[in-house]
Formats: sequence, C-alpha cells, structure tokens
Amino acid sequence: MSTNNIEMMKKIIEEKKKTSSEQGGVSRPDKIIGKKMKAARSTKKTGGLFDR
Repeated sequence: MSTNNIEMMKKIIEEKKKTSSEQGGVSRPDKIIGKKMKAARSTKKTGGLFDR
C-alpha cells in the first residue's frame, strides 16, 4: 500500500473514533415497572419407589 492510502485510512479511522466518542452511552431507565422476584421452584415431587 502506498503511504497516501495509509494516511487516508488513518484519517477515516480517527473520524469514526471521534463520532463514536461523541455519542452518549446507554441510558438507564428512570423508573422501574414491576418488582424483581426470585426464580420459581417446582413443588412437584419427582421420581418414585423404583426410580433408583
């Protein structure tokens, strides 16, 4: 590659880095809808006398 191509590629990469750094990060929601719960456990009995 010629040095001109390399310089152009570096310029493009720097422009992309600049635009991506200007964007805001992921914003978290202000309000929580609902409530958190633990995972439900199964209450059914499994297995039997001959399942050994």
